[in-house]
Amino acid sequence: MTPVPTGGPTAEQWAALRNCESSGRYDAISPSGRYRGAYQFSQATWDWVASFSNPALVGVDPAAASIADQDAQAFALYDRNGGGPWPHCGAHLS
Repeated sequence: MTPVPTGGPTAEQWAALRNCESSGRYDAISPSGRYRGAYQFSQATWDWVASFSNPALVGVDPAAASIADQDAQAFALYDRNGGGPWPHCGAHLS
């Protein structure tokens, strides 16, 4: 995993979120195919985060993105919206 930013959730908390969302698998795809990657991003959310954090990632399949890019996208989403984007598993970040 990418080093976590200071002042937020710990590496252990991020690991718990990933485990809850995707059994910790960076290549995970939900049964419907809508949610993808370790943090179970929808493509729309991924593209929105990428638009302000790393425009080169717009259009990239979250499940095919590198571990570092998935982590960075999750950190950027958390910085904007806290744990809310993960309604069931976001409690692990508190």
